[in-house]
Amino acid sequence: MKHWLWSIIALFSLLTAAAGPYVVREGDDWRKIRFDVTKIREGSILDFGKALNHHRPAGKYGFLKVVGDHFEFEKLPGVKQRFFGVNLSEISNIPPKEDAALLAESIARAGYNSVRLHHYDNLIVRKDGGSTTELDPEKIDRMDYLIKQFKDRGIYVTLDLYCSRIVSDRELPEVFHPVGHWNYKNAVYLVDSARENFLAFAKNFMTHKNPYTGLTYAEDPVFCFISTLNENRVLADWNPKNHGARGWQWEGLFVEWCKKAGIPKEKQSDLRFRQRFLQDFQKKHSAKMRAALRAIGIRTPLTDQNNGPEPLLNLTRLNNDYIDMHYYIGHPEITGDNWRPPVKCRQAGWVELFQEEDAYSNKLGGSRICGRPYTLTELKWCKPLKARGEGGAISGSLAGFQDWDALYTFQWAWGGKDYMKESWGGYFDLYGDPISYLSDRMIHLLFLRGDVAASKVSATLVMPKDAAGIDPEAKALPRLCNALMLVAKLGNSTRVPADGSYYWHLGSKPSEQKLVRQLEGAPVGGKGVFDPRNCHFISSTGELELIGKENLFRVAAPRSEALVFVGTGAGKADVLSVENRTPYSTFFASSMDGNELRNSRKILFFHLNNAAHTGMTFGDESMELLNSYGNIPHLVRRAAGEVALNLGAGGAPKVYAVNLKGERLGEVASTFADGLLKFTADTAGLNGEAVLVYEIIR
Repeated sequence: MKHWLWSIIALFSLLTAAAGPYVVREGDDWRKIRFDVTKIREGSILDFGKALNHHRPAGKYGFLKVVGDHFEFEKLPGVKQRFFGVNLSEISNIPPKEDAALLAESIARAGYNSVRLHHYDNLIVRKDGGSTTELDPEKIDRMDYLIKQFKDRGIYVTLDLYCSRIVSDRELPEVFHPVGHWNYKNAVYLVDSARENFLAFAKNFMTHKNPYTGLTYAEDPVFCFISTLNENRVLADWNPKNHGARGWQWEGLFVEWCKKAGIPKEKQSDLRFRQRFLQDFQKKHSAKMRAALRAIGIRTPLTDQNNGPEPLLNLTRLNNDYIDMHYYIGHPEITGDNWRPPVKCRQAGWVELFQEEDAYSNKLGGSRICGRPYTLTELKWCKPLKARGEGGAISGSLAGFQDWDALYTFQWAWGGKDYMKESWGGYFDLYGDPISYLSDRMIHLLFLRGDVAASKVSATLVMPKDAAGIDPEAKALPRLCNALMLVAKLGNSTRVPADGSYYWHLGSKPSEQKLVRQLEGAPVGGKGVFDPRNCHFISSTGELELIGKENLFRVAAPRSEALVFVGTGAGKADVLSVENRTPYSTFFASSMDGNELRNSRKILFFHLNNAAHTGMTFGDESMELLNSYGNIPHLVRRAAGEVALNLGAGGAPKVYAVNLKGERLGEVASTFADGLLKFTADTAGLNGEAVLVYEIIR
């Protein structure tokens, strides 16, 4: 017995030691790479800035407007507009003037045609007079100058009029203090002084004149569209069990509404009546807010309530010009203080999460309202998620197929001057993550350039017109939305589509089952496959495919192809095929000369896996608990795959490894026979530097 006990203790000690801290260090598994977002060489294969030239300056075609389910410019009628942007947060919105041009040029060369100014409002107001609605002259001057730099480069601007401005006690004496973001959003709905405070800031901000453009913000069409309150989901969070900071006031308004509606007290506990009250309240509030903002002179399309999957919000968002949402994969779970480690990160990518019961994507497509433009102003596969290289291929292709209108990755930088040099970055910052930075180029090509075709087949979730018809226990949209998003253009409406397209009713199992039988019974749009039992889906265009049994996502469009692997093994698109050796790898090939990929003479190729910082420390090799962020230099995970491209007739192509400046490092060994180009993509790279990018020339 004693020997048996000691054997168990020894085994436990061995396992504990094996599961100890995992420290990322340069070596066989991790290779060094140089990464500086300000150093992209002009004219290189990674310089996407030339795509923005026809919009210089931004706003030259007048204000953006809503036309049906998309955006158009006043002076370009009939031309659908898409936006691919990046968020700027905190101090990066007001850089020193000597840095502004470089920041704007770096964003342009990365391929973004828009930016979202985020968490800016608390920085640009004065704090010395007891009011936070007056602008700080020095800070707003910096923002004015930065916006001029964006405008000159054809980059449009969007923002929320409230995000994180901290109001003083004297401004809102009747509001609970400290006010905080959430209480302020409640107060804007419920307290006259808070609403007046919000509008006073909006007026001062939007009507001040930018000396570098000669226009007020309200007059300047560089602003494409505007949201009122960031992540305003107040209506979805008020209920008898969770009143929030101002629950008592909501309760009072509800009781008053019930009296006018003739609803007796004994029925007021029915949550369906509360949903009807909130629907009515939001409609009236939105009308007042819209009128007040238009009176200020704001001409852009307006929105609100840009977060939350609750079905009720699908109805209250009907008051908006366009629909906006936020979406994250691998968002860190903060266990420490002020976003510092330790943090938890579940290591599961979109392909894996899609197959779970509580899939993430139900709010992604189901929140889109038929007949309205749809935007995602926060979108991110977060660091240290191993699978984040897949983000651009998946989100870019889905956005193109769904014919959405705008994607904004989160984010370029949070603050400080580190974003102007090679640095380690944070959980979301592009300047500190070569994987996310390159992955976003896929979104530019698949979505903004339009490589993936939009679906001509639609599927509609039919919502009740009355919010009382929604089950109060329904906290998320139906999971069917996930699968439908892969095969048809998905949206919701309070009307049954008149064109005979696919639809089902919210909360109706029979109609949902009927739709599933329809989709399973015949090809969707002639090419699509809908097979939820085997988690196999092909889009109605035939360009996107998810093969659940193989944990593989593929894109096969005429100019761009991608293969997203969860594990190892073989994958094939049309032109591109790969024998992948390393889990969580994404391979992407795109024509850069206007020809189809098969006949292209200039191809951009990405091989993305994982990157980290030197000394980055995790609880163990699973990398699900981050204990220390480490610092530069950046390191790339060793990954490899055998690549084949089935190209058309012509001379033998040459394959060049490219650094993150867009410069060629040297030629990579390859073979070419009978139109088939073969080479090994290996992040170990050349000349002591890891490689994620290749340029193929013929």
